[in-house]
Amino acid sequence: MPKVIAITNQKGGVGKSTITRELSAMCALRGYKVLTIDCDPQGSLTASWLDPEQCEPNLVHCLITPETARKGAPGKLLPLTAAIFETPIERLDLVGADVRLARFEREPASAVHRLRQQIAGHTTDYDLVLLDCAPSLGDLLHAALFAADYALIPCAALHMSLEGLTELVYTIGEVRHVNKNLQILGSIINLYKPRRLGAQEARRAVEEISHLVGPIFNVNLHDFAEVADAHTRKRPVVAFAGSSKAAEQLSLITDEFLTRLELPLSIEIIEQGSSESGEVIAQAVGKGAEQPFQRTKT
Repeated sequence: MPKVIAITNQKGGVGKSTITRELSAMCALRGYKVLTIDCDPQGSLTASWLDPEQCEPNLVHCLITPETARKGAPGKLLPLTAAIFETPIERLDLVGADVRLARFEREPASAVHRLRQQIAGHTTDYDLVLLDCAPSLGDLLHAALFAADYALIPCAALHMSLEGLTELVYTIGEVRHVNKNLQILGSIINLYKPRRLGAQEARRAVEEISHLVGPIFNVNLHDFAEVADAHTRKRPVVAFAGSSKAAEQLSLITDEFLTRLELPLSIEIIEQGSSESGEVIAQAVGKGAEQPFQRTKT
């Protein structure tokens, strides 16, 4: 069974989708078979790879009864495998989402276990499953936490991004009454600018509540232009700026991520900046932006 990690923070704009995209790509390039699932109706993770309308069916059709998702079209939920798309990164797949996923909040209370059941039944071929969670404390977050083995909490290097973390930790504690395996993997400081007023204070503020949100990752992810550009390019940083400082930091964060999961740092080593890395990454990425996404074989 894969290790399932929920990337979560009820505060928006802290980089959950960025962390999910970049960590999943780094792990895939190291040889792990990775599935990312967009659990946010905003569809930010989906949009960082492709246009959401290209990603049909998606998580909506796997979690929401068709009468709710598509009025007048009764039927059963689709299996998760029907919504899995290959990304341009070899060994990295995606289940997308769109605004209709917000209707999940109107599903019966028992629906919060559907994601866990879908993952348990249809992801045995993967090593890692990363869930990009919605910025809320509603049923979608509960569904992700019920399905997860670990919660990873990105925090922007701003005091305002720390608001409500105690409520998130309280929610995780509630879920643990049912999902006793759920652990907090730790926190990643994102959007870090060393010279920004209050940035270091924000990190210290997270350190002060590390007993709640878990140990902070040693490396802060700085507010690099390459990280922001990745969303527009619809490619992870390593695919177009493999020798950059941003890629170096992401590689170090991936090292710590895998170490905390008690996994090898790589199954297939790709050294960033080496003479062969560009060619290997190009092969892993495929033919580029013009290559259409394809649904995986079911």
